[in-house]
Amino acid sequence: MLSWRQSSAVVAALLLALAVVPKARPADKEKMPEPEPFGRFTVDQVERRLGQPNIHIYDGNRPETYAENHVPGAVRLNSKDIKEGVLPADKDTTLIFYCMNEL
Repeated sequence: MLSWRQSSAVVAALLLALAVVPKARPADKEKMPEPEPFGRFTVDQVERRLGQPNIHIYDGNRPETYAENHVPGAVRLNSKDIKEGVLPADKDTTLIFYCMNEL
């Protein structure tokens, strides 16, 4: 069985880790280009954030994949299950979503 670190390297090529972060607000009312609302983290960047307050990690994989190989602390969450109250209400929280895309 692969360690979490080894399996992360394998999954890294298929990993889609999106972080939802608060949008930057311009100091004045000038028309500024809208910033990209999602960022990407590498496996190492996610690993450094594990266990930190206000960091929530969600796994969008099938139950079998989640059971065999999820990021420690990740909560399995299917996109159709995202309803009011499922995600943290604190807008300063970083949400990290990932899944493996089988080709």
